[in-house]
Amino acid sequence: MKKKNYRSYQLALVGLLLLLQYSCAICTDTRTARGNVIPKKFKDWYVTKAEDLYPKDLIDTTAIYYLYYPDTNFGPMYFFKRFFADGKLYSSTGLDSLNNEVANNMVNGYTGYYLIKDGELIIKTYDYAYCGFYIIQWAKIFEDRIVVYKATTYSSSRPDYYPDISNSEEVNIVYYKLDVGELYSQPDW
Repeated sequence: MKKKNYRSYQLALVGLLLLLQYSCAICTDTRTARGNVIPKKFKDWYVTKAEDLYPKDLIDTTAIYYLYYPDTNFGPMYFFKRFFADGKLYSSTGLDSLNNEVANNMVNGYTGYYLIKDGELIIKTYDYAYCGFYIIQWAKIFEDRIVVYKATTYSSSRPDYYPDISNSEEVNIVYYKLDVGELYSQPDW
């Protein structure tokens, strides 16, 4: 009887290991040296060259845009987005302060791309939680801030999905522009 029980445990363990291996293969993410997950390439909807960014003066690529939550479970937290002239975007995780060092480190955050279309900003960020999903945000750009007014999420299994504003929910998120000094680091994805 003990041999039979032992055999059942062996089979259960092998089955569990196979299941674990299979599930990890489905959710593999490629990470950069900074720990950022490389999002799947998007097709034809984001800026690919700096000269295609039009109008050029809407997004300030020499500053960051931050959001402040004074009361979270972990205390006050800052979050920021950094836009690059080639259409790439870095979005930080929660930080206790903002300065030049964290703006240039860009470690363990969220990566993505953006597009300016008819004066409106469309942001597509990749979040690697739960095997990955994309967050799409629609925003208006002002001189000193970006106001996100619509947002939606969808599965990472559809990376070329063009965002549809009609299926998104209304939000009111304001990112304020902040000059933190020279921004010299570049995206590693």
